Amino acid sequence: MKKIFLNFIFISILFSVLQGCSKNTPEPPVPTNNVVAEINTPAGEKGYIYIDGKYIERVAPATVSLKKGKHVVGIALKDSWKYLRKEMDFQENTALTFTGEDQPKPKVWKALWVGISAAEGGGCTTRFSKEELDAGYNYFQWSITEHFEKYAYGTMQWEVTRKDLDEPVKINSTNSGYVLEPEELTRHIDIKPGDYDCIFVFWREKFEECELAGNYLGLGWTQPMSSSMKTGYVTIKFDVGNGTIEDKLSYFGNNDPGMWIHEWLHTVGEVYYTSRGCVLPKQAGDGFRVHAAEIYNYKFPWLDWYRDFISARVKDPSYGYVGIGPEMLLKCSLREEAGNICNE
Repeated sequence: MKKIFLNFIFISILFSVLQGCSKNTPEPPVPTNNVVAEINTPAGEKGYIYIDGKYIERVAPATVSLKKGKHVVGIALKDSWKYLRKEMDFQENTALTFTGEDQPKPKVWKALWVGISAAEGGGCTTRFSKEELDAGYNYFQWSITEHFEKYAYGTMQWEVTRKDLDEPVKINSTNSGYVLEPEELTRHIDIKPGDYDCIFVFWREKFEECELAGNYLGLGWTQPMSSSMKTGYVTIKFDVGNGTIEDKLSYFGNNDPGMWIHEWLHTVGEVYYTSRGCVLPKQAGDGFRVHAAEIYNYKFPWLDWYRDFISARVKDPSYGYVGIGPEMLLKCSLREEAGNICNE
């Protein structure tokens, strides 16, 4: 009995000693390759957070975890439609305070807008007056501001040259109906690779007894670097209807305003930016990515779809968030690549 009691005391003392050792010996630090970045925005405005060009499904102000090393942190401000960015080497926990000074200089894109006064095909001619072409051009400029530049969060700045053609321009009959093809336009305008990022053409479908019909409103050529001009090409075949062109443009502006941005996206969002390394939305059943809005549950009139496609915030079940993105838009434009003046 005495032996058992002494063994009990010995075990109790040993246990106490071991406990005391564990308290006095510091635990080894947990190894980690991550740091914490606290992201603050101007006046606390909400903004979509991008890390190295990819949207991470977080909204600033916020705290995010980053792997140690160099990163580009970008913020697409939700209300002011501006993209801010900081590039730095993260080796420790850091607080990032974004200001207007962090807004990068936008990439300049150059457009040629061509107004067709007389479209000739099928033995007749449709006509736009100078005032009607003015209205069409003003609508295009509105779309540049409200869609192209806005959805890029200020990373694009479009410089537009306008040219109206007074002489008749031939409209060819194709399987899609009457189409003003780029080869026909170059008979009237000399266009060299590197001149423009996109050419936008506006012509009239119906005038008096003449109708140059086709089963489309607009067309966008999907492989700009394969053409001799090496530029995007968009054509809008506009039907004024029974009222004025102002009435019809107002209708589109209020109900289906995306004609120009939709067709331009075909020129860069099918093949071009895929070749630049972007993961873009999947193709729709007809083979076009820009037509895949319903696959991703977007609704008519598709403006949210165009915004998210351009800003790389289309949620894809296989790849996270896909699209073009602000960082890619800050790199070389199509025109710069075509003219061999790309300097990234």
